[in-house]
Amino acid sequence: MRGVFILLISLFTVQLFAQSEVTITKDLKVYKHWTFDFSEDNNLLELSRIKDREAAPKPIMRSEAVKQKLDQLRTRKVLKNKSSYITNSDDVTPELGSNFLGTRVGTGAGIPNDNTMAISNDGIIISAINTTVTMLSDKGEILKFRTLSAIVAGQLGFLDRFYDPKVTYDPIADRFILVFLEGSNSDDTRIVVGFTETNDPTGKWNFYALTGKPLGGATWSDYPIIAHNGTDLYITVNLLRDNESWQEGFVESFIWQVNKQDGYEGKDDLTQNLFSGIAYGGAPVWSICPVQPALDFEQDNMYFLSVRPDAESNDTIFLHEITSSSTGTGAEHRLSVLQSNITYGVPPSAYQPIEGFRLQTNDTRVLSATQHNGNIHYVQSTILSDEIKSGIYHGIISSVADNPTVTAEIISSETLDYAYPSIAFAGVDAKDEHSMLITFSHVGEEDYAGTSAVFHNKKEGLESLYSPVIRVRDGDSVINTFVADSAERWGDYTDIQRKYNEPGIIWACGSFGDSTGRNNVWIAKLKVDNELLSVDGFVSYPNPAETSITLGANFPQDDVVTIRLVDMLGKTVKEIKDEAVTAGNAEFLFNISGLSSGAYVMYIINDADEKIHSEKILVK
Repeated sequence: MRGVFILLISLFTVQLFAQSEVTITKDLKVYKHWTFDFSEDNNLLELSRIKDREAAPKPIMRSEAVKQKLDQLRTRKVLKNKSSYITNSDDVTPELGSNFLGTRVGTGAGIPNDNTMAISNDGIIISAINTTVTMLSDKGEILKFRTLSAIVAGQLGFLDRFYDPKVTYDPIADRFILVFLEGSNSDDTRIVVGFTETNDPTGKWNFYALTGKPLGGATWSDYPIIAHNGTDLYITVNLLRDNESWQEGFVESFIWQVNKQDGYEGKDDLTQNLFSGIAYGGAPVWSICPVQPALDFEQDNMYFLSVRPDAESNDTIFLHEITSSSTGTGAEHRLSVLQSNITYGVPPSAYQPIEGFRLQTNDTRVLSATQHNGNIHYVQSTILSDEIKSGIYHGIISSVADNPTVTAEIISSETLDYAYPSIAFAGVDAKDEHSMLITFSHVGEEDYAGTSAVFHNKKEGLESLYSPVIRVRDGDSVINTFVADSAERWGDYTDIQRKYNEPGIIWACGSFGDSTGRNNVWIAKLKVDNELLSVDGFVSYPNPAETSITLGANFPQDDVVTIRLVDMLGKTVKEIKDEAVTAGNAEFLFNISGLSSGAYVMYIINDADEKIHSEKILVK
């Protein structure tokens, strides 16, 4: 197990701005509606439609200059000692269950994969990549396999570029939804949206093609992200101009609001609203990520997040809200701007184990977000603050509806680059406010590209508790499919979903370098333990400290505890052993004179050798 380092820093300051310039278009019509039956047997035709090693359009990014500078500064190095960085108790480490290949053997994978998956309460999995859809049982048995092109065959003319799939499961209606794009210029740009007619995705679906250029002109839509609540499906896309550079081609980001029930019923048209003109300071906000409700789907409003994804270093987080449903009245777009005291930034390209082979990490846009009990958790790739490497930025927006404030953690490794994270609620019920599982891609100078996961939980007012990062799937070889560029396309995203009728069970999909040099698909079931082993009311002061620090805590029961101070390489530097405590408040004076300046972690360990609390300590 490679080590993980968690950096916790508070973010603060919120400024509120009413977004009055946004245009809401309500009279949009679907371009075309048709049905598709996955039960029809045409596997031979499907195999003939696969375009092996054809690359999907690259998501628009204005970060190339930043990334080029970082890549020039970054060099390979002799790896450090592989002793673990600080992690929390193994008691919260996710348990890896069933895991298997997420597509049909021998059919190849996409460039990039664009991994997405969803699982129903009945255990049926849909796994989609560029450019196929595979339906599986929760044991990995293939139920159906189709290409994206087969779904639109005969419906949208002689077009053959289908990419960027996104799939989700609606636990309220017990239905699946599939979204993907068609075309990459203004002549043939469509957003294809499909709804299952029943809870069986191997049967009939209702598909709709939405225009990819709703404002007209020489424009097309790219990079969809989806989420849904009880009434509506939300699709965000970036609008681009034809034949222009990434730096100049971005127009704006849209929010589509689509009524789900219309799609489930197969109506000829869909009730839909388009929110356009979303801007701040006169500039369009770029790449908006919808926030998926974790348990409470019955809400009229919906939240969204965006950042400055091309920034070398920035501290801005945009919090968007659509205030009403597609069938409601008075819907408006609201924008809050949160400013942090920690920056995110474009990550560098990642190294593979063989000299000359790298992997693209794209920019630092928000990739995934979920909301539970008034808090939003979100993730993005970022450059590390102290090293030219890629890590995971995990943000928490608390009290989102009232007075939003943000804390952030950066998850990184001594030996690995991390990128393309996704996040899902992992709790059992509403009281597990911050129980989250994060999956992401990993690669290193001695490790082929694969998929990892980490569990997070916390009690209000206390530090975040993270598990060690676990390897879901290690890679078998370097990824080497797109010879035109030694920086292979690796993402552009992963996916993760809780099993709604099995609390504590989460399914994730990611990628790995297979033995043929392809970027292949892996699906895994993970189980977490939501029991938080933590003392209440922990305080440490002063912090930072110079010569001594006072620790105060409220213990729920009598115990015998050890207080241990550990440096960032995992070495114990100070320890108070076997201190008897009684239920209630206790206070300890800890001498830290003689310690080097820097960051340490203070652990409280109970008589059962369980780490019941951790706290970051700074020594001046």
